[in-house]
Amino acid sequence: MSYKIINDLIDKGKLPSCIILYGVEVNLIDKIVKNIKNKYIDTDYEDMNYIELEKIENDFNKFYESITTFPFLSDKKICVVKEADFLTSAGSINKTDEEKLLQIIDDNYDTCIILFLIKNGKPDARKKIVKKLKNKKSVYEINKLNESELNKYISEKFKNFNIAINLGDKDYIANNIGYLDYDSQISLYEVDNEIEKLISYSINDKKINRQDIDNLMTISNEMNIFKLVDYICEGKKDKAFEILDEMLLNNTPEQYIIHMIIRQYRMLYQYILLINKGYSIDSIMGEMKIKRFVVNKLSNLSKKLSLKKIELYMDKFLEIDRNIKTGLIDKRIGLEIIANGLV
Repeated sequence: MSYKIINDLIDKGKLPSCIILYGVEVNLIDKIVKNIKNKYIDTDYEDMNYIELEKIENDFNKFYESITTFPFLSDKKICVVKEADFLTSAGSINKTDEEKLLQIIDDNYDTCIILFLIKNGKPDARKKIVKKLKNKKSVYEINKLNESELNKYISEKFKNFNIAINLGDKDYIANNIGYLDYDSQISLYEVDNEIEKLISYSINDKKINRQDIDNLMTISNEMNIFKLVDYICEGKKDKAFEILDEMLLNNTPEQYIIHMIIRQYRMLYQYILLINKGYSIDSIMGEMKIKRFVVNKLSNLSKKLSLKKIELYMDKFLEIDRNIKTGLIDKRIGLEIIANGLV
């Protein structure tokens, strides 16, 4: 991934002089900036050689002066533009300023490292500056970690504090913390907060177990939905309502819960169809565009329901959803009917 590539370039001292960092994983973008700063900037002269600017559109001259003046008692200085909107389709700089910046890039001005950040967005590939930096292999997308990367990230967090945790519990944290969920808005900052809770609790004993994790960690909505569907399938109404009450107490909207329940049944239906056609687990992951832990959950659920039963559930759930949207029943009542298994 780009995060590893950039860190390798930093370690080898081969970082390009002008870089665009963009993507949804703002935590990793911030870490890259910090790593670059630690590599090239002496803390004694940080005030002279490290510059952060919010934007440059309205004060290009200040930016230009910052990147063209020589560093103080150092080989490099760093200029970070924290909101480089002018490189996206939503922003721009005037033509004169654009030509000046293009010239700087062409000249490989190597006494200053320029970092343009676009958090939760992307550069406009049609713009001259973006094209030029792409040709120089200086545009890096920093997206969320995949399953194996997240597991490694969590493992290193506990290792740094010498806290013992088994492989199964690390997987459990990764799969329940919400980072990998469908349409998840959770970043590594939230992951760090959850792990820090666990580390603080176990710092004296130097070990942590599944019960500690369940007691301390906030379980993601998607994992709660899996549990809810599981309990509905098994007819465990009390357990189903425990999960439901917990989600509602956490201000999860009723309509969202219903949408997610319907989605899980659709996924389960598709999974069984593919299994019946002889698809392998890896092929199913590719076909359905889901992660391995989701496949494992669907595999467990598939042992409890037939295709005919799933079709019945989906028809009834969709009917309840329509009745809610047309005002025939209240959202809470419709959700309780689903959780009660009265379909």
